[in-house]
Amino acid sequence: MAHLTASSDYRFGRTHDRRVGVRARRGLGRVNGFLKSLIEAIADSKMRRIERELELRGYRYDRSSHHWMPYDSGPADTRKV
Repeated sequence: MAHLTASSDYRFGRTHDRRVGVRARRGLGRVNGFLKSLIEAIADSKMRRIERELELRGYRYDRSSHHWMPYDSGPADTRKV
């Protein structure tokens, strides 16, 4: 068995291929992109649910002023929801 010195370049289980680092960074970028898309989809879903809940409770979103406005007050049975 050969004797390895302290200055040996050998590392167990490691490769000297620099492309491995590039592939790892690329893979990490894909994972980050996937997680970002997943978080955006969850946030969009929650916002749609909140908007639906507010509309069911008698508020509508006025896109021109970017505010939530109550529906016109009147008898509850004649109001369109």
